[in-house]
Amino acid sequence: MAKQQQQPFEATLQDLVYSVDTGLGQKIIRTTLFCLFIFVLIIIFTARQFRGFDTEAAMDYAQLGRNLAQSNRYITQCVRPVSISQVSASSFDGNAKIDRHPELFKPPLYPAILAANFKFFNLIGVDLFPVSAGFQGSRIYPAEQWVIVPVQHFFTALSGLLLYLLGRKLFSHKIGLLGVLTYFLSEIVWQDSLRGTGLPVLVFFILGATYFALLAMINRRERKPLWNWMPLFFLSILFSAAAFLTHYAALAVIPGVALFILMMGTRTQRGSHLAFFYAALVFLIVSPWLLRNYQVSGSPLGLAPHTALIGSAAYPDDSLMRTLKPTFKLMSDFSMVKAKWTKNFNELYENGLTSMGGGLLIAFFMVTFFYRFARVYVHNLRWGIGLSIALFFAGVGFFGKEALSLYHIFWPFVILYGLAFFSILLDRLDLNIQLYKVGLTALVVGLTALPLLVTIFLSPPPGLPYPPYYVPFVMRVSELLKPNEVMCTDMPWATAWYGKRVSILMPKTLDDYYEINDYRKYISGLYITTLTKDRPFLSSLIEGSEKTWFPVAMGRLPKDFPLRQGFGLNKQDQIFLTDSVRWNPNQTKKGDAGGQPQEQQQQQQQK
Repeated sequence: MAKQQQQPFEATLQDLVYSVDTGLGQKIIRTTLFCLFIFVLIIIFTARQFRGFDTEAAMDYAQLGRNLAQSNRYITQCVRPVSISQVSASSFDGNAKIDRHPELFKPPLYPAILAANFKFFNLIGVDLFPVSAGFQGSRIYPAEQWVIVPVQHFFTALSGLLLYLLGRKLFSHKIGLLGVLTYFLSEIVWQDSLRGTGLPVLVFFILGATYFALLAMINRRERKPLWNWMPLFFLSILFSAAAFLTHYAALAVIPGVALFILMMGTRTQRGSHLAFFYAALVFLIVSPWLLRNYQVSGSPLGLAPHTALIGSAAYPDDSLMRTLKPTFKLMSDFSMVKAKWTKNFNELYENGLTSMGGGLLIAFFMVTFFYRFARVYVHNLRWGIGLSIALFFAGVGFFGKEALSLYHIFWPFVILYGLAFFSILLDRLDLNIQLYKVGLTALVVGLTALPLLVTIFLSPPPGLPYPPYYVPFVMRVSELLKPNEVMCTDMPWATAWYGKRVSILMPKTLDDYYEINDYRKYISGLYITTLTKDRPFLSSLIEGSEKTWFPVAMGRLPKDFPLRQGFGLNKQDQIFLTDSVRWNPNQTKKGDAGGQPQEQQQQQQQK
């Protein structure tokens, strides 16, 4: 056999150039350039918009993750009076366990993800939680900068990948690419990523549950072997359970996936038993968490369902969280929250879902419910998503502002179905010039991306989250207490996160404060911020629920008040009281709250 002649160098070079120009090399270059574009977008948006956490939920999740990393227990340092009551009632000895208080509001998966990252940085010797002496107010808190926000961005990127795969499977490669581009150019996506509340993690698990359920049901309907669809089905179950353990809002999504599984059945392959199997296995996986909640609080979901009473007639504003001895009655409570539901629903409908992404794609998405897609799985999945949206809107109106922003979990599905229907409309127009189609598509994507572009290039960057959150203040007053001492404050999520101290939310009345201090746990410090001082003067501080706290907030302490030493911060915007002089007497005036520590000068320099 003749020896094969070696290919000339010119031919090899020509094949390489051809591969780069049209083959695998071209795909690699395009993918690399797209990933680089997204990376630069993330860096620019984060650098301009992130100045630290400014929400209760973000700090609460963060301190839960750190506690889990350091103690391997799901406990909270942000203790609310309502949970003190619930834990005491469910404990055989009446102990509220304030030092190791169980978390009753938030499921554990997102804090567990943060805890794993905290442990990794601890292993490599990086200090994510500095003390005040090593922290400058102009910097972002290290744990937020290097762990929490990057984790959010990472899951946002993973959600984009799943969105592309879902769009390609449902419609086409083109719709998948347009969908992920629109998703990454949406301002709400990156704003959610910066908030630190774990919403990108929830979106990732919901997309994963939907994608794997779609693959499993398509393979099953095509009568492929069991091993071709059953592992995918179990992956969908795992992702659904993970979504539930990330946020209870997933309760609205799970029935939608079950409906899709049910509708994908045929006469010979019924889907009812498979849908039941899906729901039962999800419940089985999350049942240990439900049992834990029942043991420590008497309710499978802890105190999360009771947050519907926040802002109701019986518990205006945040008074429910601050009530030491609440009374829960199902029928009367439901009648109270109906008015709240009506108000929240109207606000969410007018300013939420219908205006998401500029309102254009959501309009196309809603029209798809009057159109029958040729592919049965596209048609059925659309109804599953519709059921989830209906259930979400039926339930979210009972809850607060944090819950109202959770409608963003449906944005990826709105993008895909909206772009697909828009593509159908373009095809119906029968435009002969391809440039017209490209231009109209670019217009739709550009209008959706317009808020992001305005935010990056035209809007001024936000300032520090003060009032009330100024990290040096929080760290300094917290460090005046020993690690095993307890603080009472109107923003315990901040002192728990930045100050690393067990912090009790200020009770509704001063009598409840005395009861906690005398019979539950001695309170060594009281930290009052603008959250209290900025309340309406007459309706709240003089005549309302805050009237017993008014003298304390103004520095006129009752004779029997145990904390007699203190000082003010930032021209009395904030006040800190304790039981003894724990600071350098040269920095503050003894015996009153009129002194101003050195942190005020730092904050003025920041301004």
